[in-house]
Amino acid sequence: MNHWVPRLFLVILIAFGLCVGCGDGTDWSARGPSAEEYSREALTLGAAVYRDTCATCHGADGSGGFGPHLRGKGHKFSYDEHRQIIERGRRSMPGFGASLSKQEIEAVLAHVRVGFFEDLGS
Repeated sequence: MNHWVPRLFLVILIAFGLCVGCGDGTDWSARGPSAEEYSREALTLGAAVYRDTCATCHGADGSGGFGPHLRGKGHKFSYDEHRQIIERGRRSMPGFGASLSKQEIEAVLAHVRVGFFEDLGS
């Protein structure tokens, strides 16, 4: 009898369980904006940079599309971690450190971390 079939099934079952368990299931957008404060100029520039550079993959309001949703991710990632993702990229997302200025990167961070939530009230 083939003893490897039950073992293979068990390995596949464990791998599937680990993949399902990788998503933390946290509703980051429910946590609202991060506690940081940004100038109106930074938020305005950030909205423009986001619209031109990020919205195609992450959705106009950050709710996701080809790329993951971004609303509330200011609670998941520190400012520096978030900046590094934008500059260097992550998984299928390319880095934008060479194509965006430091000011544009900081502005898009302001928009993602706080600006999405301000737009809800307007």
